[in-house]
Amino acid sequence: MNFFRLNTSDCLRVLVAGVCVLLGCLPAFSQGSAGRILGSVTDQSGGVIAGATVTVTDVQRGVTRTLTTDQAGEYLAPDLLPGSYSVRAVATGFKTIERTGLLLQVRQDIRVDLTLQPGEQAQTVTVTEEAPQIETTNATLGGTLSNETINDLPLNGRNYQNLLVLRPGMMIYPGGGGWTQITDGIRPEDNQYIVDGLTNDNPLTGLTIINGPGVAGDAATILPIDGIQELNILENPPAEYGGKPGGVVTVGIKSGTNTIHGTAYAFGRDTAFDARNFFNQAPEPQRQVALEQYGATIGGSIKKDKLFYFLGYEAESYSVAIQTRRSSPKR
Repeated sequence: MNFFRLNTSDCLRVLVAGVCVLLGCLPAFSQGSAGRILGSVTDQSGGVIAGATVTVTDVQRGVTRTLTTDQAGEYLAPDLLPGSYSVRAVATGFKTIERTGLLLQVRQDIRVDLTLQPGEQAQTVTVTEEAPQIETTNATLGGTLSNETINDLPLNGRNYQNLLVLRPGMMIYPGGGGWTQITDGIRPEDNQYIVDGLTNDNPLTGLTIINGPGVAGDAATILPIDGIQELNILENPPAEYGGKPGGVVTVGIKSGTNTIHGTAYAFGRDTAFDARNFFNQAPEPQRQVALEQYGATIGGSIKKDKLFYFLGYEAESYSVAIQTRRSSPKR
């Protein structure tokens, strides 16, 4: 039997090598929730402009990405976090054009075609027209539930899965509970859940892990809706989603921005406001039924335009007394 030993210097070399490998890795974005902005740059006659400089700016975070159009005048900015964007195009002999007010949602492609006018680059043409609501880049069915929808609609238990049935083709399995959403008649375990680019499917049950059914009570793990940016549901997903035949539910988590933002909330139900159970009559003490759900979120920047943070916390506590009644036969 052969043995080998590492002395202190060897261990240090291994540690340094490991750190160098980690630092040398390129950063990767969450593919599951990122979107894309793409399009073409042409002149007034429709001719393509190759070599034009296109700058895509994340307005909320101040992050910019500079691209150059190819020989067909096309550009593509992938792996963009959901949020507000502007697109600016510059080419020699043409006026600068800027498209503002672009709202990029989770897993969305926005096509922004820019037409340059002859003139000096110092002159800027600003276009504020909204992006078309009809999806023109692919034939996938589904849709996005915006952050405003998630926060403004009444939501039982503050569980985002209860909102999925608002999209056409998705419904609760007849006779089922909160974790039996089906897409186009396919079984609930055939749906695929992705949270911020990570697969969120339980390998045993096939259902979601976060907000998944617990042994008793409500969800075993909670994802606060105040921490969700958007939800996206794909009913006939493209080939890149080959794991399951059902719908794909993509959850995008909020991100920090250059300005500090956050929420704090508390919801509750107390026995003092409840009517008595029919079988719990005075003079017996009223049985307790209480629920508390509370939490907070906060996000901001560690280094402006470079590094951001976002934190969220939520907790639940509830007490449910069981009403029993016994009687003995008369003698």
